[in-house]
Amino acid sequence: MKALDEIKQKLSFLKWLDPFTYLEILLRKYHPKKENPSLTDEAIDFTVYVFSALIFAFLLYSFFGLILNTNSPMVIVSSSSMVPEMFRGDIIVLYGEKNIKAEEINFNEEIKGKIYSDYGKTFPEPITKQFDSKTGQTLIKLNNPEEIQIGETKIQITKKGDVIVYFSPFSGKEIIHRTIAKINASDGVFFLTKGDANPSIDQECIEQKTIYGETVYLACITKNAIPEKEITGKAILRIPLLGCVKLWVFDDIPSLLSGKLPSDFSGIC
Repeated sequence: MKALDEIKQKLSFLKWLDPFTYLEILLRKYHPKKENPSLTDEAIDFTVYVFSALIFAFLLYSFFGLILNTNSPMVIVSSSSMVPEMFRGDIIVLYGEKNIKAEEINFNEEIKGKIYSDYGKTFPEPITKQFDSKTGQTLIKLNNPEEIQIGETKIQITKKGDVIVYFSPFSGKEIIHRTIAKINASDGVFFLTKGDANPSIDQECIEQKTIYGETVYLACITKNAIPEKEITGKAILRIPLLGCVKLWVFDDIPSLLSGKLPSDFSGIC
């Protein structure tokens, strides 16, 4: 016990690294601690600490963003598309580097705004249709891609590329997937991506039907190749499961209230 007290004494200087130490000194200067505080006194303390915690969190997040060269230094994995590399609930630390590793393809055409099938092909064919005589329905199977071809260049799909984060306007969320190709097109540098556990590349949008003028696609996480400037950052560190708290509150509990857990629930979050 004495040894523990000595260790605590030696490490007491660390309190000066805690911003709440200075907050406590300032707060007590203008709002001294009372022996029998009223509800109003406790409410003031609580409000000051909560508001300060939000400010400190924002400043810390901004500091990491400055050091890591990105506006979004950390993201939470919300699906199982990158298993076993990343799991739902992992926090991924990003670095905003432009030197993203991927197999390179030179393509002397413009691709910005074009759908992948306008300039690229996937092997084997992305879908196989099979008629089920018992049900009278046509079943659709997604085939795992092995190669892609852009122009005259064909490359194999591997897991050697960097894992990046980008925002997909089509899906309406941030996507954490691996780069499988870097396309040096005539109108800029673009990337094709894929989740390690997904059966198709993100840009594989297979047109199914049109409903009220809107085209419905199969697969299709994002309709276009990702411009280099729209990459949020590349993954440099994984913190396992620390983001589960957010997923429990914002995904799992609302899903349970509607009657079922999210389809990507892994038994933890």
